[in-house]
Amino acid sequence: MGTTLREVIFDIGGGIKGDGNFKAVQIGGPSGGCLITPHLDVSLDFDSLKKMGAMIGSGGLVVMDDNTCMVEVARFFMNFTQNESCGKCVPCREGTKRMLEILERIVAGNGTLEDLDLLEELATTITETALCGLGKSAALPVMSTLKLFRDEYIEHVVEKKCASHTCSALRRFVISPELCKGCSKCARNCPVGAISGKIKEPFTIDDSVCIKCGACESSCAFGAIRIEA
Repeated sequence: MGTTLREVIFDIGGGIKGDGNFKAVQIGGPSGGCLITPHLDVSLDFDSLKKMGAMIGSGGLVVMDDNTCMVEVARFFMNFTQNESCGKCVPCREGTKRMLEILERIVAGNGTLEDLDLLEELATTITETALCGLGKSAALPVMSTLKLFRDEYIEHVVEKKCASHTCSALRRFVISPELCKGCSKCARNCPVGAISGKIKEPFTIDDSVCIKCGACESSCAFGAIRIEA
């Protein structure tokens, strides 16, 4: 109690795995809030964390690097919380289910800007009216990521992109004509026939058919297939 996040993560924990760049830490268990770099020197105690929109909770830390999609993080923890809801009170039972549905739409590339407003409205209602501690803190991961990483949510719903390439539905595979040898291996490995072309000439991927499985990328011996940023 009183140790800083920086000490716990970088001194005691040894820093980010693989020498990645620190992006965020989700603190307090599945219904805890996220903190970012400016919060690293906050003291780990009840009052300090509460001011930051987080909590000690179960005492767990999930440390994330810059390859993490914060929208998917919110969806992951909301899925857990929704499954844990006892169902006694309507705000938690129905509210978390609706929030999860919205987050799943967003990571699937079907979200809208109105969904972000609805997420905030639901989060406030659940927090203020749920009966128990789980319900009152259930929306914290969503509220904190919406506040700190709103640009990622907007990227998902407006540009239909996921910068970290975590959300498979938002990935777009492209074949580099300069590197493609026209061997047809990618086309033969595609389970839906989304790739076409002539032997010894660059092949192409039909985005309207592609299911984003990545079979083409993993099978290409020339590194000609990549996920477009």
